[in-house]
Amino acid sequence: MIIRILSYFAAVCTALLIIAPNIDYTIPVLVNSFTWLYWFMVAALFGMYLLTRKLPVTLKILSVYLFLTCFVSQIPYVSFNAYILIVATFYFFLIYKKCDYKIIFNMIAAAFWLQVFIVTMQLLGFDTLQSFDTHRHNVFLGTVMQYMRFSSLLAILAPLLVLKSKWYIIPIIALAVVSKSSSFGLSVIGGLFVYLSLEYKRYFVFILIATIMAGVGYFLWDRGSFIIAFTVGRVPVWGDVIRTWLMDTSGEFVLPLQGPIEWKSIFFGRGIDSFLPLFPIYKHDAAPFPQAHNCWFQFLWEIGLVGFSLISAYSVNLIRKLYKMRQYLLIGGLTVIAINMFFAFPTRITQTILTIVCFLAYCQKQIEGGELCEK
Repeated sequence: MIIRILSYFAAVCTALLIIAPNIDYTIPVLVNSFTWLYWFMVAALFGMYLLTRKLPVTLKILSVYLFLTCFVSQIPYVSFNAYILIVATFYFFLIYKKCDYKIIFNMIAAAFWLQVFIVTMQLLGFDTLQSFDTHRHNVFLGTVMQYMRFSSLLAILAPLLVLKSKWYIIPIIALAVVSKSSSFGLSVIGGLFVYLSLEYKRYFVFILIATIMAGVGYFLWDRGSFIIAFTVGRVPVWGDVIRTWLMDTSGEFVLPLQGPIEWKSIFFGRGIDSFLPLFPIYKHDAAPFPQAHNCWFQFLWEIGLVGFSLISAYSVNLIRKLYKMRQYLLIGGLTVIAINMFFAFPTRITQTILTIVCFLAYCQKQIEGGELCEK
């Protein structure tokens, strides 16, 4: 009974975020007050209690490391607030591991088909719910109301939907084609390549050729998206992200951005959730290209090589164990998420973060179940 209650609670929380529109999620926090201090200490207490829970060692170390970096962050109050949400996310990970995933899969599928319905109305020009001028301006935004973020949501949903039924790959591919989102398309192509090449090793050459053809075909279909990304979009900004992580560029403004090497930033980052408020300062641009559009680079920027290494160690060990168990579909799903994280920022999108945690917890549950069987 308790498991079913937890399962429905987790499923509803995940689905409610998936369908959430672009509303103001800002929570007013009165920092430097005793009330705020108490709530942070409550979060810190539960953060320390994580060390007694059944978590991979790398995640336990990461939880402590993230707590410590708050104290040396360049904007401590932002990092302390972010840490509260990180602790909550860890506990969702523990809840997901206990859940009945049939309930979660069904709820996520319901959220997916709701998004598909909304998109269909938008593309047909009948979205009188969110946009009253769709007869002149067809859009592809779902309930997220932003093109790239919605495509990222679909990419993150894909691994869980395919676990429910492999037939879901059909609407997923169709949406990738219709959306003309390079990050979504590359995520799906990459995930399919990894899964098929592991599952059908004897046909690797044919799978590789098919993947290359699919990639070239998608590029020709969505060439405009790729051109924008490589000219005035995210790719040129990545150079600025890396330079401002490696160096203190807050001094005199020169191009390309340069300054003294910042060793503290390199190893420990500038602080959890510090990219959005600090990047404009280091880039000398009051309105820079928003977000890093690359979760991996943003990890380096905010928590440095140490934190990035902990995340990488957990990821590699997770894949290694799944490979040993021949869980190739899960590895393919992780590939979809990893590629999308390289071209977008799903770890910073309200609608996707719990879905990522849900899939990771499912992978961990399969590993722990397999280890128990071996014993």
